Amino acid sequence: MILYDYFRSSAAYRVRIALELKSIAVEHRPVHLLRCGGKQFSADYIAKNPQALIPTLELTMEPY
Repeated sequence: MILYDYFRSSAAYRVRIALELKSIAVEHRPVHLLRCGGKQFSADYIAKNPQALIPTLELTMEPY
């Protein structure tokens, strides 16, 4: 799993707490909300979350 978040986002903080309580390992990828007019508005991020909201949890399928 990949968690796209911003370190000052209270919503992302709650997701990080829930994942930690469930002992779910995730890869963190920061999305800076202020640099360059907001990285959440980039085409790459819009493809992942069309609403351009933080956080986004991307599920990755692991082969067995």
